Parts: sequence; C-alpha cells; structure tokens
Amino acid sequence: MSTSASVIFCAFSSAADPRLQGWLSFREHLQSGEVGLARIVPVPRRGGARGTSATDGSWSAHSGIWRLLASNSRELGRSSSVYSSFATARAHVLALQLGVDRMAMRAVTGPVSGTHGWVVTVDNVAVMTSGRWYGTTSASRDACAGALAALRSAVVTADPRRMVEPGARRSRRPRGDAELAGVW
Repeated sequence: MSTSASVIFCAFSSAADPRLQGWLSFREHLQSGEVGLARIVPVPRRGGARGTSATDGSWSAHSGIWRLLASNSRELGRSSSVYSSFATARAHVLALQLGVDRMAMRAVTGPVSGTHGWVVTVDNVAVMTSGRWYGTTSASRDACAGALAALRSAVVTADPRRMVEPGARRSRRPRGDAELAGVW
C-alpha cells in the first residue's frame, strides 16, 4: 500500500449512470449551499445527451471525474467538473497541483441542519469539492485543509478506471480499462 495520497480518474459509460447522477446531485447541493461562488461550470442533467465539461464544452458518451484518495483509499475530495476526456482531466489535476497556493476554500451549508461541506476555488472557479457532508463547519474546514495538503504531493495515476456497480467486484484482469485512456 502506498503511503501517499493519490488521484484516480473514474470513467462513466453514460450520462444516465447512477453514480454520475449521485455525484451531480451532491454537487448541486454543494452549489446551492454556497453563496457568492462565481462562474460555476454547468454539468449535464439526467436524460440530457449534452452538457458542459471543465474545458471544452463537449459531453461525450464517455465522461469522468477525478477523486483524491488518502493512502487508505478514503476519499478526501473530488473534481467539481465532469470531464469529457481523460487527457483533459489529468492535465487539469497536474496544473492544480502546481497552484495549490492559489486555491481558496469556501464553507458550504448542506441541505439539512448539521451538514457542512466545502468547495475549493481558483480565481472564483470551483475546482474541487468535499465528497461528503460533515457534522460541523470546523470538521469540514479541517477536512479541506487536509485535502489541499494531500493534493500537493498526491501521485496522479496514469490511466482511468471504469466505474463498477456498488458491491460488484472488479475483475483481476483490467479488461477494457486500458482502452479507456484512448476513449476517455
């Protein structure tokens, strides 16, 4: 097991993927709880074939996000945008690692009492979010500080992972995952 944080890239096979829809729903709650956050990048809606990616405005059949993981595989943060290509997502993470000092954290109040999250911005553009709700604002801020520290030195994986159904096992042989780098 690695002793450092890592950034992994997770590909979705369609805009209707339930995991993508869950991510979109959580991100929407984060955005609605954030006051004054400018230039939010729109994301595709359920049932829609087109939306906006972090950079090029296209939405493909294959799309994905990146996730920042601790050495024990616990999620520390995730991208605030859906990317239409693996190359774009990876290049964005590498650029973000160089600019951690320019990042600003904004606290977010969740949809119900006692839920707090965070959004990290660069020049008022959301680039990373919490992956879950926290019970207090201070716990949320501490988690964000930890995520920013981990991002600075995280190992960035060289290829994407296909998302699998919750509870399903990945095959030992990474069938098809290598081809994802070319498609997504």
